[in-house]
Amino acid sequence: MIYLYVFLSGVFLACMQSFNGQLTGTIGMFGTSLVVHVIGGAVMLAYIKLIKKEKIVWGPMPWFLYLGGLIGLVMVSFTSWTISHIGNILFTCFSIAGQVFLSIILDHFGLFGIQQNSFNMKRIPGILLILTGILIIQFKG
Repeated sequence: MIYLYVFLSGVFLACMQSFNGQLTGTIGMFGTSLVVHVIGGAVMLAYIKLIKKEKIVWGPMPWFLYLGGLIGLVMVSFTSWTISHIGNILFTCFSIAGQVFLSIILDHFGLFGIQQNSFNMKRIPGILLILTGILIIQFKG
């Protein structure tokens, strides 16, 4: 079931990227980020308070976990702007390459408290396939 959730996250991400790219053409990348986060925050606040009836807890937790919000703002801004310039497929390919790159580092060193999962050479063919796919798409195969 978890893989279905991951797949659906990817589907929603591509949909969100398309909408945000179009919105950027109207209100700019920072306006888009503001709109996305205000609407998302309001909906989540209403859900937590009205449906779940839970108290919002702000801590204690490591300081770096709060960076997720800042990174989310930057990500939505960058995504919105670049989608409107290079399109969804090329953005997605480069985004996946960036995710794989940082994921290798985070996993290998166990950074930010995640479980350490050392890099091994058996993963290189998969990484090369991703890079080859980017080249094929970039140069229109």
